[in-house]
Amino acid sequence: MHPHVDEANAREDAGRRVTDPALRRELAARGEADQRARDTALAAGMRDPVANKAMLVVDADNLAWLKAVVARQGFPTPEAVGAQGVANAWLLVQHADRDPAFQAAVLKTLESRLAGSGVRKADVAMLTDRVLLAQGKLQRYGSQFKPSQDGSPVSEPTEDMAHVDQRRASMDLMPLADYRCMLHFSYAPAQATDARAQQARDVGTDRQR
Repeated sequence: MHPHVDEANAREDAGRRVTDPALRRELAARGEADQRARDTALAAGMRDPVANKAMLVVDADNLAWLKAVVARQGFPTPEAVGAQGVANAWLLVQHADRDPAFQAAVLKTLESRLAGSGVRKADVAMLTDRVLLAQGKLQRYGSQFKPSQDGSPVSEPTEDMAHVDQRRASMDLMPLADYRCMLHFSYAPAQATDARAQQARDVGTDRQR
């Protein structure tokens, strides 16, 4: 099982009959392509221009495809594609930095679904930080990091750091110190493990222009 395939989603989807299995399969394939590209880039410490460019090519293709899907039928629902399908769609949006307006529009949709099912608070928090940074604002939950010159993770500017862990807890995110420790391990070029793929979906390591 790929690290991006969440075990909770897999349990929720067990026995589920979705209404759009073709879309679910396409989302799964595109989510895998996203993660493979990031695995390769992270294994090189985000310093390989060829790997970084390949990652951005995947992002651009996924963005164009997902925008067309959302324009045609709205953001995918658990009923249509399952919980994992929704997670895959979120992943593509999280990495759609070339179109911050699209990210912001999807964020509004996800926020409206928080009271229901199919949307994780942690995902909303991470996309919120992504949107805020794109708008030139401080991030709220401290979820976005960028690689420094030596490849180690550096936090993007965050509002009210004294209370960031309270905000993170409210969105089902681990304490920032624990998260930062995980990222230091994930960024280590010599340790190309599955943990790196899991973290790549959560942080801003792909904010390479």
